[in-house]
Amino acid sequence: MKLNFSKMHGLGNDFVIINNLQSQHNFTNSEIQYIGDRKFGIGCDQILIIDPANDGISDFYYKIFNGDGSIAGQCGNGARCFIRYVIEHDLTTKKQIKLQTPSRIISGQLITPELIEVDMGVPEFSVEHIPLLLPQAAQYQLEINHQTLEFSALSMGNPHVVINLPSAQLLNDDDHLQTIAQTLQQASYFPESVNVNFVYIVDNTLIKLRTYERGCGFTLACGSGACASAAASIKQNLVHSTLTIQMDGGELNVTWNEGNLLMRGAAVEVFNGVIEL
Repeated sequence: MKLNFSKMHGLGNDFVIINNLQSQHNFTNSEIQYIGDRKFGIGCDQILIIDPANDGISDFYYKIFNGDGSIAGQCGNGARCFIRYVIEHDLTTKKQIKLQTPSRIISGQLITPELIEVDMGVPEFSVEHIPLLLPQAAQYQLEINHQTLEFSALSMGNPHVVINLPSAQLLNDDDHLQTIAQTLQQASYFPESVNVNFVYIVDNTLIKLRTYERGCGFTLACGSGACASAAASIKQNLVHSTLTIQMDGGELNVTWNEGNLLMRGAAVEVFNGVIEL
């Protein structure tokens, strides 16, 4: 089977996007892994499938697979690319696009051809929504290497942990951060695993971020991670309600005033092609 695809990226977080509206192909785990393989396939962080919505509200079903074949509940960088794709490939004439995901409806629009704003919905801090099998708290604790780390936990449609670091230099300590992230991802109290965000607050309008994603590891940028990190920092009154999130792949702007959280950033089409499955 020959399959048309587009390769896109949001701040270096790269995606393969497939229009599945007509064929409605049921992708197998091995097919997803092959598409995502950077040596033998196309290569990407995640595969985004455009399926018909089935909720009677949304315009499209936004289906997200990690490169290892696992299903992701949400991806903010991918949502911007998805929205740009469906508009520029004439799959819709609407200006405001509603996307169905496994956990919530999100919406977005083009501000300029490469700048997209996405309404990511309301950050959920309740343990039932994350999900997190611990008593509800403002902060949680992790004992690792004889140290106690505090973290916030919330859902942006997928589970996130946010850990504040005391210095920007610690953002470059891959081994240390990976140990923490993998410990949390394997913890029994995160039954669906978790994305782990490491934050350094520069000032009340700027934070630096690195995210270790479940199913991916470190990525150049994580849209839902940026939103989760912003929401956790705003909720703790550490930053203003509008701020810039700086990641290795670039910057996102996030605004949250206790309602729906808005994210703005770029989405870039790299190339189009055909792959045979």
